[in-house]
Amino acid sequence: MSAMMLASLSGARVTPVPHRRRAPARAGTNAPRGVRAVRVRAAATETEVPLGRQIEDALLSAFPPNTVDRVRDSLRFTLADGVHRVNHEGKGVQEASSYIAGLTATPYWDVHGGSFPWMVELERNFEIIRDELKAGLANPDLERLGNSVWVAAVRDDAEGYGPDWRTLVLQDRGEWEPTNCSLFPKTAALVQAANTPSVEVFFAKQAPKTGIKPHTDFTNFIMTSHLGLDVPPAPQSWMKVGEETQCWENGKGMCADTSFIHSTYNESETQDRYVLIIRFWHPELTDHERNGVQFLFDAFDDLSPEGLAAASSKARARAAKYDGSQTGADVANDFKASVRAKVNAGTGMGADLTLGDAPVATPAPAKAAAAPKASKAAKGVAAMIAESKAASVDAAGGKKTKKNKRNKRKGAGGGEGLGLLAKGMK
Repeated sequence: MSAMMLASLSGARVTPVPHRRRAPARAGTNAPRGVRAVRVRAAATETEVPLGRQIEDALLSAFPPNTVDRVRDSLRFTLADGVHRVNHEGKGVQEASSYIAGLTATPYWDVHGGSFPWMVELERNFEIIRDELKAGLANPDLERLGNSVWVAAVRDDAEGYGPDWRTLVLQDRGEWEPTNCSLFPKTAALVQAANTPSVEVFFAKQAPKTGIKPHTDFTNFIMTSHLGLDVPPAPQSWMKVGEETQCWENGKGMCADTSFIHSTYNESETQDRYVLIIRFWHPELTDHERNGVQFLFDAFDDLSPEGLAAASSKARARAAKYDGSQTGADVANDFKASVRAKVNAGTGMGADLTLGDAPVATPAPAKAAAAPKASKAAKGVAAMIAESKAASVDAAGGKKTKKNKRNKRKGAGGGEGLGLLAKGMK
């Protein structure tokens, strides 16, 4: 464990260091992407409560007993610099430092197997979404009117994604971006009307003859879906997740677990690939667990005592909108029973699912090998603390500023990593 992490666990304060956005960590490295080095200042007193403990206490106090234990365990796992890395036979390598135990792991899921009715609804309405995107692309004032529209990847990001990989964000970490949603109101309305369990929603463009190198999004509890809007004819553009490759098609949805190593490529010589990407909650999370992760998103925006209190208040307000009667075991068992019934009947998802039976994750070795660029990044909650502080404090004057969080961390094609606990967001 790094000195920086030990300091974080012991209650030291961290001070952010300005950084550049990074490319995704390559397959086989343990370093999370999107994090930065931090300078550590000793705690003022011996009795100061470690910040990680403060976050955990605030999390548990906001929910009924035992309802967010898996979220708490995920936070502890990250504080220990844990990395869940499993080679699922015939499916590929899954690697997650933001990890909730017991969730079904499979590279691609059957969109029409009954678990994603919202994607089926979006497929039915894809022409409306496509036409609204095309109208936006034809608007010469789009970039001026919108918020961080089609911002290119920069520096290190360009190495991983290519100079022409771009995004246009509608939702970030559960918060809808009002300016861009006003420019694409039909798309935003359709996503919401379909009861999509979304965390992020954005359009993504991939230029001809460009791709994204193999990497992981480091998060197993938030999955990735793509809806083809204007794509080259199959098989010219594709995404490989684990050992399985699927091609984008207009009007066709994909749902994938991008904690598996994945990559993309657009082989067309002339045509850009446009898709709607939605990052969404794993279907086996309970309502309380989704709310618990959202609490952590809110907490990382402001880690002061007042910020943690505000995050707790928001979590309680969200909890009032659902009854919270389900447990993680209830959701998982119901889901797995339905899957097995489909397998036995020869319909729906196939028998290739790993139904939450992956080996228990263990912390990565302290001196695991890392790629040269990734080795510069710090790991763990200290980096998340630095990320959150930098997002809210102006470097020059120390003033609070409101920035587009999504585009500040952007840079993923096969899935926008919400590796909340260990790596920041892409």
